[in-house]
Amino acid sequence: MKRDLGALRARTFDVVIVGGGITGACLAHQLAARGTAVALVEKSDFGGFTSASSSKLLHGGIRYLQELRPAKVRESARERAYFQNVAPHLTQPVPFLLPAYKGSLMRGMWALRSAVFVYERLIAGQSDRIADSSKRIPRGPYLSAREVLDRAPELAHPSLTGAQVLHECQMISSERMTLAFLQTAASNGACIANYLRVEGFLIEDGRVRGVRVRDESVAASGGSGNGSSSFEIQARVVANSAGPHVPVLNRLLGGLGLERPTTGYSKGVHLVTRTINPRYALALVTSKRTAARVSRGGRHIFVIPWRGRSLIGTADVPFEGALDDVRPTETDVRDLLADVDTALPDARLRREDVHYAFAGLYPLTAREVRSDTYQGHGNYQILDHARADAMEGIVTVLGAKYTTAPRVAELAARIIAEKLSPGGIGPKEALGRDERPLDPSRFADFDSYLDTKQRELASVLSAETTEHLIRHYGTDIDELAARIGEEPELAEAVASDRPIVAAEIDHAASREMALTLEDAVFRRTGLGTIGHPGPAALRRCAARMARIHGWDEAQIRSEIERVDVRYAYAD
Repeated sequence: MKRDLGALRARTFDVVIVGGGITGACLAHQLAARGTAVALVEKSDFGGFTSASSSKLLHGGIRYLQELRPAKVRESARERAYFQNVAPHLTQPVPFLLPAYKGSLMRGMWALRSAVFVYERLIAGQSDRIADSSKRIPRGPYLSAREVLDRAPELAHPSLTGAQVLHECQMISSERMTLAFLQTAASNGACIANYLRVEGFLIEDGRVRGVRVRDESVAASGGSGNGSSSFEIQARVVANSAGPHVPVLNRLLGGLGLERPTTGYSKGVHLVTRTINPRYALALVTSKRTAARVSRGGRHIFVIPWRGRSLIGTADVPFEGALDDVRPTETDVRDLLADVDTALPDARLRREDVHYAFAGLYPLTAREVRSDTYQGHGNYQILDHARADAMEGIVTVLGAKYTTAPRVAELAARIIAEKLSPGGIGPKEALGRDERPLDPSRFADFDSYLDTKQRELASVLSAETTEHLIRHYGTDIDELAARIGEEPELAEAVASDRPIVAAEIDHAASREMALTLEDAVFRRTGLGTIGHPGPAALRRCAARMARIHGWDEAQIRSEIERVDVRYAYAD
């Protein structure tokens, strides 16, 4: 995957997609798989904004049962199965414990078991669609109070009567999942580039004919020179898939509207902490309110085992600042810790247990944005502005949840295909999507592939390193192993307490369009997303990237400083 700006200038594309998050990535994949000439531009790094700020879950839709939306339940379960089919190396089941308590009807055993019974009937058959049987979502038992405490003693409570085990699907890395769709789109001919900010739209004869972008790659990495320059990308259709920035771009065309206008933003905050429970995810009820029509109490937060840590979220607070300045504050961190302490006092989680915190934005459409109520709705919007605003040549594609991004892309691709070939594509053909595994997942059975590679690479890599690389890179492990074979020191871990090896940094910089140290540390390898890896590790990574990108010592120091800032949460 190469950043080729000359290729973006050289032709007229069928579609230029603005936004390289999961929605834009899925759209690029679906269109490129059909032979559509696709360009995609992202103003910062791929999947680095909202898509990187998820709970790393592919939800099966039980949350929509509380809202009495059975169609959304089935849609989520279907899309979860799709992810597991196309990227099995990046997914794994994770068991949740949903505790039940006496003295509360909605939080009692029968209400909980009845809800799970209805949910399992609604999603019946969806797990069977997963080709790799090891990735299918198992049905969980109902546990007695004693069985619960054996598995999660931190749930001890006088009113505890038991818990339902409900399995969800967890992503090893939401950032690498987004990248896998982009990699596959690129192999099918899509031309993609990060650090290209859209400055405006090209208008000809009253229709949109493309975008004008500014290359911010050098400025983004803290350097100087002539890297910041503007140029045009010609296209027959523009797809605005810029997530929370969708309204900002639409205003450049005179204020193109949405069916449900964005009325505000919620900032979702997550914490990565020491391990609370290494096996089970815990669903905890807080004092925060929820807009669900049927509720077991307040807004839930989750404590999820992830990469040897616990991932805790989400705290949702109204956000009114500049969209590019989203970050967790010290107040956010302490407020979420207080919620955990109230709901799970036996965990004894303290500020010093927090290794990392991150935040993302969720667009809201509620008339009144409330500070104490979760108002996420899961509704996506796809608009052809030729019909909505008499502006031809532009489609808005605004996703809502990571899990349903493939469905959003499928529906948007149908609209775009019709615009490119009016009347020439039937509804079945237009709705069809590529169900084949993504490029890094071209194997039939994950466990068999892992076993084969561990034996094949035993002279080069330890079994643990091979498993780590396959779970992050899939079949691209062959390229990484070839690098290590030529330069054995690349098999060395860059930080003593983490499995990331030096070859991953080289691969990120030379093959995955990582232009900054942040790109490599947070989004390609995840080295920094479970806590600061230490000054020596950052220096080691920056030095490797400097060899590829030609950084001088001043640039290396600047790159390290920008990573360090990510761990400062001042109000």
